[in-house]
Amino acid sequence: MYHRLDRELAHALRDRERALATRPENPGERYARDLEVDRLNRIVGELRAAERALCFGRVDTTSGTSLHIGRLALRDEDGELLLIDWRADAARPFYAATAASPLGLRRRRHLRLEGRTVVGVSDELLDGSPPTEEDVVGDGPLAEALGRARTGRMREAVATLRTEQDAIVRSPSRGVTVVQGGPGTGKTIVALHRAAYVLYAFPRVAERGVLVYGPNHRFLDYIGDVLPSLGENDVRLATAADLVGVTPTATDPAAVAAAKGRAELAEALARWVGTRRPHGVPLTVTIGNDTMTLAGPVVDGARRTALRDASAHNPARERFTEEIVDELVDLMEERAAATLDTIDAEVAQVLGIDPDRATAADLRRLGVETPDTAGGQPEFDRETIRESLIDDPGIDALVERVWPRLEPAAALREFLADGAALASLLPSWTPGERALLAGGANTGAGAADLALLDEARHLIDGPPEHLFGHIVVDEAQELTGMEWRMLMRRCPSRSMTIVGDFAQAGSPTGLHRWEAALSPFVGDRFETHTLTVNYRTTAEILRASAPLLAEVAPEQRPSRSIRHGAVPRTIGTTGAEAAGLVKRLVEEDRRAHPGELVGVICPRDRVRDLAAVPREREQVVLVPADESRGLEFDAVVLVDPAGIRAARPAGVRDLYVAMTRATKRLTVVDPAG
Repeated sequence: MYHRLDRELAHALRDRERALATRPENPGERYARDLEVDRLNRIVGELRAAERALCFGRVDTTSGTSLHIGRLALRDEDGELLLIDWRADAARPFYAATAASPLGLRRRRHLRLEGRTVVGVSDELLDGSPPTEEDVVGDGPLAEALGRARTGRMREAVATLRTEQDAIVRSPSRGVTVVQGGPGTGKTIVALHRAAYVLYAFPRVAERGVLVYGPNHRFLDYIGDVLPSLGENDVRLATAADLVGVTPTATDPAAVAAAKGRAELAEALARWVGTRRPHGVPLTVTIGNDTMTLAGPVVDGARRTALRDASAHNPARERFTEEIVDELVDLMEERAAATLDTIDAEVAQVLGIDPDRATAADLRRLGVETPDTAGGQPEFDRETIRESLIDDPGIDALVERVWPRLEPAAALREFLADGAALASLLPSWTPGERALLAGGANTGAGAADLALLDEARHLIDGPPEHLFGHIVVDEAQELTGMEWRMLMRRCPSRSMTIVGDFAQAGSPTGLHRWEAALSPFVGDRFETHTLTVNYRTTAEILRASAPLLAEVAPEQRPSRSIRHGAVPRTIGTTGAEAAGLVKRLVEEDRRAHPGELVGVICPRDRVRDLAAVPREREQVVLVPADESRGLEFDAVVLVDPAGIRAARPAGVRDLYVAMTRATKRLTVVDPAG
């Protein structure tokens, strides 16, 4: 198989070099060449990504046929199938078959490779037949994968997806798929594999690439290898700051951030921007010695035409200017014709001469071109006059008075600070809620301002430049109404995989149900899947965190863990001794479990105190509790649980998240104990 992979890669590289060497002469040919290069780049990326663990499984049917499962499809030179892409329908039994429902399989074989060498084989017998000498029955690939040490980077799980996970990955829906479940149930890995499947099954979605949206770069770095390892290289990983292109420089109080995140602000901001356009206002302009007035209804008509052709404020302003100039040219032409008729009549009556030659200079001054031959009819040169008026600074100044150009950031600050406007635009809000916005208008670019700024840009300058075919939203319970709008406008197809758990919500979004978040955009056209089996967190750690789950989400049933480990321990200490104790605990764990990853999770204000904890070969990670969502470690040293709880309104949820990051061992250091 690797021999065939090498040949396919060599062919793709050769074809790409040939395409790059061409020098098309016309734009159409250059565009076609660029499309071909992009196609070959994708093929090269897929083939190179398949190098690692090219074939990871095989299924043997009860009738004696076999199929090999891998990262992509390969055929030999005669067209015979060597390897089936894991996303193909033919590969479904590898994931969906069980002993209760074997789907015609006798055996499912898992292969583990290092480089190009098979180093592990594990078989599952599904039809109840006894093992033979050719069967290798052990603890199974899932147990092996779960017991493997963490590296600080998420691995793909294509070889070990379970039945309930695979059903979500292969859902036929092209729209919004929601994956929910408690910590450790595999939500993120399922969502990333779901994205890879969507791009395989629905090629038109793949044309615009994938956006993976996460809460912070620490989390995105952790998951960043998964989709490329599955052969999907046209992937962008981004936070809100990355999408908007602005780095937050301030932190709003929780109440202010919550107010700025409410979706009602979108309509209020749109109406506020609308007030910056003319409504029933006549325009008077002086051109040369002539003064002309466009009536209010005429100006309103120009506004409506402009907004029909370009909905955003600044592009529509340019269209409005063109409409106003056209109306002025029409008026000038009418006046010129009337003046010409008057002159002709008076001259003919008084002097009895040809009025065309006698009034040529006057006509040219009015914008009327006279013909080269005597006796022809003069023509009004509309296009020349129109171009001169569009470039006339006086016209631009006239339009600026009634339809000013807006700069999004400045306009947003003005909107938030405009108390009278907020009172009229947000009548359902209390004065206190509106005061929160006004008070947060000049705090700088806080995290909650990013989605608002994106909304302002959309209204003022138009839609974002880059749209995506599919979006994966992780930690989606953190999103505000405004952030949902920011993402939805980047995915017109509404092809999305959304991952979250409201029990882990750390931001004051005000949204506690998927219906509230998604219905404004897709109605009830979304699928919700709940993962119930915990593959990461041990049963002992789940029991220790159960009181916190009951506190933050009493209606949510705990997930069922398939793993067992050490009982979590709590060690009391004084605040002054905590840093030294944490250092000793980390060193002890590193000696007892070399190669495993240790996470030290603490309140944000204790990070500096614990900076001296050794980070040998990056096997120890220090992370504030409010940034620990989505991460996992072999062992966790949790510092100052009371401090985490008290740090912010969502502190109790931060504590619940922090307690469920360990896959094997949890130690709580309690300075209050």
